[in-house]
Amino acid sequence: MSKYVIQAAYKTLQILLVFGEPPHRFTLSQIATCARMEKGQAYRSLKTLEEAGFVRLEEDQRYVLTPVIHTLGLTAYNSSDSSLVKLADAPLSSLATTIRETVALFALAGDYAVCLDIRESNKAVRWSSMVGRAISLHAGAAPKAILAFLPEEEQARILDELPLLPHYTPHTVTQRESLEAELTATRERGYAVGNEDFDPETRAVAAPIFDQGGKVVAAISIGAPSFRFPRSLYPSYSAQVIAAALVVSRQLGYVGGYPK
Repeated sequence: MSKYVIQAAYKTLQILLVFGEPPHRFTLSQIATCARMEKGQAYRSLKTLEEAGFVRLEEDQRYVLTPVIHTLGLTAYNSSDSSLVKLADAPLSSLATTIRETVALFALAGDYAVCLDIRESNKAVRWSSMVGRAISLHAGAAPKAILAFLPEEEQARILDELPLLPHYTPHTVTQRESLEAELTATRERGYAVGNEDFDPETRAVAAPIFDQGGKVVAAISIGAPSFRFPRSLYPSYSAQVIAAALVVSRQLGYVGGYPK
């Protein structure tokens, strides 16, 4: 992390990402746990956000986001013709049409991967997510595709916190050595695999998106119910998701390659 980062401000802003997870309203204790903060620090951060108009405390003693955040989100979504969402629009649509499964765009935001856009399958049984959902980087295909390509120092910091991170399902990796091995494999092959480690009975593959400087900034994923996503489809789906991610990376100015 840069020496210019104000740690208290960073932690306070990280709290906002907690609200990306259902049910989007949380008690102080729940927020402290999700944000991996001491309860006192979480309280001070929430009071700061409350005074700034970003969150409010409801009568049931749960905090919720205010419409100010919604306005900022819409502004960010529409702020630039070169925004990540707009650059990824055509590749996402093409991939969804070809695969006929749910595809999604996730961007790095602090210690989370946040869903920026999604094309849900029209099949009755499908993987679903929602724009704004924030997922810790240790679980799910897209978050792990991002985590695998982070600088070593940032990656190590997140791995140090692994025992404190959410166990989304019984398949969520909780052992550091196991996750490190998975991240190494991801870097070698160029894509990450999610095998029921975030959403139960769901599998996914995802590829990273890089910016002009070669820094990982996002990932594109394909997700489907496990019964419709056998491991035999990994080679085909991974090749297609890598191709889509590379298109977006090129538009961002990335000139490097992907592992083959």
